[in-house]
Amino acid sequence: MKVSVIIVSYNCKAFLDYCIQSVIKALNNIDGEIIVIDNSSSDGTAEFLESKNYNLKLIKSDINIGFSKANNKAVKFAKGEFLFFLNPDTIIPEDIFHQFFKFKLDDLGIFGFRMIDGKGNFLKESKRNLPNIKIILKKLLGFDGKYYSSLGELDSGSVDVLCGANMIIKNSIYKKVGGFNEEYFMYGEDIEICYETKKIGLNNFYSATSTLIHFKGESTSNDINYLRNFYGAMKIYFKNIFSSNQFLLTTILLVSKLLVLLNSIMPKRQIAQVKNKRNILIGDKPINKLNDLLGEISLVNQIDTSYDQCNIIFDSNYLSFKQIISHIDNLQNGENIKFWFLPEDYNYVIESSGMNQKGNVVFFD
Repeated sequence: MKVSVIIVSYNCKAFLDYCIQSVIKALNNIDGEIIVIDNSSSDGTAEFLESKNYNLKLIKSDINIGFSKANNKAVKFAKGEFLFFLNPDTIIPEDIFHQFFKFKLDDLGIFGFRMIDGKGNFLKESKRNLPNIKIILKKLLGFDGKYYSSLGELDSGSVDVLCGANMIIKNSIYKKVGGFNEEYFMYGEDIEICYETKKIGLNNFYSATSTLIHFKGESTSNDINYLRNFYGAMKIYFKNIFSSNQFLLTTILLVSKLLVLLNSIMPKRQIAQVKNKRNILIGDKPINKLNDLLGEISLVNQIDTSYDQCNIIFDSNYLSFKQIISHIDNLQNGENIKFWFLPEDYNYVIESSGMNQKGNVVFFD
């Protein structure tokens, strides 16, 4: 078998379902499999997925074991030569595996594609540098510094770190470096595994030949536990890569705890609401369920890149996922547009978000 797509899910059943629909299309004519491990979701994810009768393996965890442990557990069932770790709140284009298999890199460690969020903004974490002590301290204090790679967004080339939301690695290499470090609950494990592949002489590669959407943050809440996991990951990384010096570790821990406290009490930035004047459905037939939700809707069969201040609804039965991603990537006024996504069975609609807010899902009766 060529590739195993591994998705760790937690409380985002509609986003997961939509992601799987895109993966199924991308695996057409590819010898591959889908493995979903659900981290004890409370939103009925497992039951919802089982009702769909997809051809996939579903692993149900009794507790939330976190990102690293869940992926390592899923890999034990994987038969693919390559492992594709994918977040549940992503959608991928149909040709993504064909793009990947074009690359002939004998010393390939980890491979990742360009990512944009649900508003079309490039996600800089698609390509990063390995953090040194100075970069870690700056990142803890809220400064990016040299945290992100200087490689051009639309270029392809070797980088230090790829993102765990979209990461391809040979099964044999994954096992050679020991998989994801299970000290991390979530965040930081992708940085360390990239460090491990570089340490054994392999190159990590960022590719802009395909773009995927990462809605971002649909499985997490920006609460105290999120902050503890995020800042705590820096301490684990520092200990494993740089120094076990207790004084330095205690300093990092105290700074992290202080930042958790400050971030938890700071008022959250309000997202400006855009008043949308038009509702536009890109498809070949009206969807009556949408009229009850949004009001009058104009049906068009192609998109105008100058659209502004409107709701744009993509019908996945009419457009390919590659076309949907391309439209969002190319629209000139993406910040003034709300994008909506209809799955194949029209059971729900997803309202996209940018990187600073969660999306919204409306289920139809």
